[in-house]
Amino acid sequence: MINSLIKFLRRVRAFVIRDFQLMISYKLESFFRITSVLFMVTTFFFISQIFVGRADTPFSQWRNPLAAWITGMAVLNYFMTGFSSLANAIRTEQSQGTLESVLLTPISVPTVIVASSAWDFVQATFYSFLYLFFGWLFFDVHYEGNIFLALLFLVLTTLVLACFGILSASFTMVFKRGDPFGIILGTGSALFSGVLFPTQLLTLYGGKLVGTIPRLLPTTYGLDGIRRVLIEGQSFSQVTQPLISLLLFLLALLPFSLWVFGRAVRRAKREGSLIQF
Repeated sequence: MINSLIKFLRRVRAFVIRDFQLMISYKLESFFRITSVLFMVTTFFFISQIFVGRADTPFSQWRNPLAAWITGMAVLNYFMTGFSSLANAIRTEQSQGTLESVLLTPISVPTVIVASSAWDFVQATFYSFLYLFFGWLFFDVHYEGNIFLALLFLVLTTLVLACFGILSASFTMVFKRGDPFGIILGTGSALFSGVLFPTQLLTLYGGKLVGTIPRLLPTTYGLDGIRRVLIEGQSFSQVTQPLISLLLFLLALLPFSLWVFGRAVRRAKREGSLIQF
C-alpha cells in the first residue's frame, strides 16, 4: 500500500515538474496574470465604494461587497480549473502527439486523471490565494470563521467539478473538439452561482423558474458555504445543508465519470485515434 502511494506520488510529481518547467519558460505571462488579479481586486474595490454605507442590505453575505466579490472570483478561478484542467490537458497531449504514449504505459486511469491536472490545481491555488491576499494587503478585507471548514467546501466542490471535467475530457478524447460541459458550467457558475450578485435576485427579477437554476449547480452550494464560513463566521452545524448537497453530487458523479472516462480510453485505443486531433 505504501509502495503504491509512493509510486503514485512520484508519477504526479513527474507531471508537475514537466508542466512547471514549461510554465517558467513563459515568465512574462505569469507576471501579467499576477498583475491582472491585482487589477481585478482594485476594480472591485472602487465599485464597492458605490455601496458604502448601505449596511441595511437583506443579503448578509453582501454587506461588504468587496469581500463577497473577491471571494467569488477566487473560488470561481479554482472551480474553473476543476472542470477544465483535464480536458485541456487531454487536448494538449493530443495536439503534441504524446497522449498515446502516456495512455499506453502501465499508468492507471485515475493516475492519469490526477497527474494531468495536478499542476493546474497548484497554479489555481496560488492565483486564488492572491485574490484574498491582495484584498487583505491593500484594502483591509478580513475574514472570519474556520479556515479548514472553508477548505473542506473548496475541496468538495472542486472534486464535484472535477467529475464534470472528467466527462468533458472523455468527450474531448472521443470527439476531439467541443467541450459542452465546460461551456455550460463555466457560464452557469459565473452567472447563476452568486459570484457577482446574490442568487436571490434571480428569483426576484426572473421568477421561480430562473430562480431554481442556482439549486442545480454544485458551485452554488460550494460558494455559499465558503462565504457563510469566511464572511458570516458560521460554524459546522450551520452549514450542513450545502455540505450534504455537495456530498450527494460527489457520490453520484464520481463513479459515473470514472466509468465514462475508462470507456472513452478503451474506445480511443480500439479505434487508434489517440494521436488524432
